[in-house]
Amino acid sequence: MKVALLGDTHGRENWIVYALDRFAAEGLTTVIQVGDLGVWPGPTATRMWNRIDELLTHHGQTMMVAPGNHEDYDEIARLEARDDGWLRFRDHILLAPRGHRTEIAGRSLCWLGGAASVDRGWRLAHQQLTGQRTWWAGEAISDEDVQATIAGGPADIMVSHEAPQGVPSIEAAIQGNPHGFLPEDLAYARENRSRFTEAFNAVRPKLLLHGHYHRFVDEVATFEGFNTHVFGLSQDGDPRSLAMLELTSLKPAALPDRPRAR
Repeated sequence: MKVALLGDTHGRENWIVYALDRFAAEGLTTVIQVGDLGVWPGPTATRMWNRIDELLTHHGQTMMVAPGNHEDYDEIARLEARDDGWLRFRDHILLAPRGHRTEIAGRSLCWLGGAASVDRGWRLAHQQLTGQRTWWAGEAISDEDVQATIAGGPADIMVSHEAPQGVPSIEAAIQGNPHGFLPEDLAYARENRSRFTEAFNAVRPKLLLHGHYHRFVDEVATFEGFNTHVFGLSQDGDPRSLAMLELTSLKPAALPDRPRAR
């Protein structure tokens, strides 16, 4: 069985429509999305997600999401959990609670969303100036989230927004502070990533699917006595944020770039 993989979308409707159309053309009806979906407050976002849900219905698709750090966690906290544990955002858009476990085609999956915003201070300053909120404390992975994830034991696949410490290409990309983020925000991000790494080391997945870093990652990394294929998806606008996964072999592959239909 093959499933679709989708990187950070940031609520960009035209890109989401393009991605879902591409996946439908490949016959993919299950979409795994790795966070920064774009769960925003307000009626404009509500109408957009209603339209996206209609498109998912049309294609016979379901999108399963590990929420990121740029989401309205107040809204997520109000969502009702289904009997199977998924949080219903729309009929065909399901958000994973942290530590959630599922099985698809005989493969076990562990879901751990959340990450820390290195631009937290800038977002809070923007809110003070404009009244527009773009940061929620619920983005951070808590100790309770870590323990809930560890309690579920190992899994074949881990779906997350964050990535663990020790992935060479990511470590190289985030060295230094070229964007001038506040030191306290960098420390906040490191602490959050350490929590994620603790949970990751307990799950010991064969494959990690993640977003957050807005870059394509495809490498096998060695951690605490185990190896994991780390597959990071890029962000909206980049063809490398669209991929598919063959669940039998656990081999993900980026979709070929094609001219946009919309």
